[in-house]
Amino acid sequence: MTTSKTARVALMLSVILFAASLTQDAFCVSGICSDWQGWSVLLFGALGHTSWFANPLLLASWIAALFARRLPAMVLSLTALGLAASFMFETSVITNEAGMANPVTGLREGYWLWLASMGFSAIAAAFARKVPEKL
Repeated sequence: MTTSKTARVALMLSVILFAASLTQDAFCVSGICSDWQGWSVLLFGALGHTSWFANPLLLASWIAALFARRLPAMVLSLTALGLAASFMFETSVITNEAGMANPVTGLREGYWLWLASMGFSAIAAAFARKVPEKL
């Protein structure tokens, strides 16, 4: 048994969008937009951003969708999407070792690609179902 073709395509798009988000700026603080690319947020974001926890949920939803576990994949992907979207409402973030918060002044391409990745994960979850293999 394999998962449906629609789910696999959406899953691949989700992974591609996630990978693309790592190469782009994610947000601006105090008007400076080039200091926080997606890969650095992925590595250091757990230090001060609750929305970072969408990343392990996204990974778990990918795995659940890959194995055609529709309900767990849907719950995980929608929870990840909600956590990721919550960053839109952040007014400040910690961006240095001293723990000083700086105001968020904008969201960049990396954030929107990351959010789109969560959306495609939810689509993959919605279409995740077991399809018999052809002989």
